[in-house]
Amino acid sequence: MATDPYEILEERLYAWGLNNSEISAAYVVGSRARVDKPFDEFSDLDVVIFSTNPDYYFRTDKWLIDIGDVWTSFVFQTAGGDPERLVLFDRGLQVDFLFRHVSDLENSIENGRIPLGFQRGARILLDKTGKSQYLLPKKTTVPESNSITEESYLQVVNMFAFVCLYTAKQILRGEMWVAYQREQDCKKLLLQMIEWHAKAVNGPDYDTWHAGKFIKDWADQSIIADLKQSFGGFEQSSSWKALNTTFELFSRLSFAVATTFGYTYPENLIIQIENWLEERNSDTAFSC
Repeated sequence: MATDPYEILEERLYAWGLNNSEISAAYVVGSRARVDKPFDEFSDLDVVIFSTNPDYYFRTDKWLIDIGDVWTSFVFQTAGGDPERLVLFDRGLQVDFLFRHVSDLENSIENGRIPLGFQRGARILLDKTGKSQYLLPKKTTVPESNSITEESYLQVVNMFAFVCLYTAKQILRGEMWVAYQREQDCKKLLLQMIEWHAKAVNGPDYDTWHAGKFIKDWADQSIIADLKQSFGGFEQSSSWKALNTTFELFSRLSFAVATTFGYTYPENLIIQIENWLEERNSDTAFSC
């Protein structure tokens, strides 16, 4: 008999799916199905369920009562834009439910296509088809990433320059809540450049995971050292220093990426932003 809370929850999910005529198959993906960098005590449970009526499970959460005591539940979106239902069960156990139509299962099997999200590892939770094993990858692979085009590169650089300057103005105004929100936009763009830099150095197939996961393992250690100084607090002085560090790091990495791929580096734009920040550095009492 299972004693681990998530194993117990999986048993409940299995029983629920087994008695639900709309459910054809269910898989566990994510950290609880991976061999490389597996789950820890704080990992959630990611479940992909194939159903004849997937929309129903996004419209209502009444079906959850048959699985466990629910703290909260709502519909969100995956990184790829697909709807998913996020649930907190009793004891804070988190399950991310992704429902797909059973036709997607059949098409994937017929075409020999491993679904996105299964490449790093998946395991069968429930199988009523007798064919679910065909969606399991024979070996774990790194999901394909979009190619780094000059157009996408310049878009990221231009967006970063714009948001960085806007964030700086909010810090100088003392609008710290607004500044904090826009600083998060800066960090998202910085992360994209960190990922591209890693691929520029190590090759296009280098694994940078997603959303900054395991960044200490795949990013250059000099970058990690700078990142430690790039997060400020809810005050002008620390936020200003952090923004300057963020800008300097982004500038260095974006130049390296442009050089590696032979792309146009928007040097004039970077210099203009740099000069603007430096002028305020000398004029601002909290810059030192």
